[in-house]
Amino acid sequence: MRGWLKELLSGKPLAEAHDPPFWKAYIQCINSQPPSETALNGAEFVVFDTETTGLDEKQDKVLSIGAVKVRGGQVLVQDSFEFVVRQEIAAGNKSAEVHGLLRQEVGQGVPEPEVLERFLSFIGNAILVGHHVAFDVEMVNGMIRRSGISGKLHNKTADTAHLAKRLEPRHHSPDSFSRSDYTLDALICKYKLPTESRHTAAGDAFITAILLLKLLAQAKKRGIETVGELVR
Repeated sequence: MRGWLKELLSGKPLAEAHDPPFWKAYIQCINSQPPSETALNGAEFVVFDTETTGLDEKQDKVLSIGAVKVRGGQVLVQDSFEFVVRQEIAAGNKSAEVHGLLRQEVGQGVPEPEVLERFLSFIGNAILVGHHVAFDVEMVNGMIRRSGISGKLHNKTADTAHLAKRLEPRHHSPDSFSRSDYTLDALICKYKLPTESRHTAAGDAFITAILLLKLLAQAKKRGIETVGELVR
């Protein structure tokens, strides 16, 4: 029976017999995710960001990943993750320059399979948070596919751009929202967030983690107290 059909019938993500041990460990962990009734103050979040060779989710690759854990209303700076991924950058690609990564630095980075293994071990079954997190999740899914695994990330996710829009005061009408009001730069200005190391994976992950704390405080004022109420 094909893996996807077994997953459908079981209702849980499953690993294949030939999958590497780190993927089997991830699947085992993800199948014990905290219940929706878990209080937000007791939940574990991993805020992460990827810097990539471009914006094509199917063709482009990850240059670096930065992540930090948030738990109990605190950013756990000591519990962070940062790796430059070894990639070949096509001539003329300017992405590495934008992210402050030298072509030589990327060429001497950590092999992608090793970064993937370490990242999955780091995130476990935590809630993944990012600014426009769907893009970053899909970039990691690309790493999973290239490793020969027919799977994807199964963590619950929360998008700080969507949360910021959702938690605006009630007097705002839907027509008053503008996408430009919810860029990371706009929210940095609005919430007076630090800007050190902006446009690096680790720097943007830390900034977004601070933003998450601001949004969780707003959520509490709105009576949102559990994982299930926050992550729809």
